[in-house]
Amino acid sequence: MIIHKEILSGTPSLGDLAVNTEVTFMGVLRQIIVSPATSTTTYNLTITDDNSLDMFCESSITGSYAPEVALPVRGIYTITIDSATNDELFTIVLGVEE
Repeated sequence: MIIHKEILSGTPSLGDLAVNTEVTFMGVLRQIIVSPATSTTTYNLTITDDNSLDMFCESSITGSYAPEVALPVRGIYTITIDSATNDELFTIVLGVEE
């Protein structure tokens, strides 16, 4: 088992941020880690595939979020943070089993 770790970051503008993965995934997404700069920031998270299908959605998250999942992935993905209560740096880590 090989785990590829994709690390992305960005700062929302007016509460919204969208970043694309830099590599084409192929495997199973095992963990999603989202870390805003402060623990009191609330936001929504969506992961969308290259066919514009929402593969993962979670709303009203406060602070860091790190669920373990088992989602088949293939292609480039867009990670969207919206309705963030603070425009601050977000770090996003995706762990994909290849």
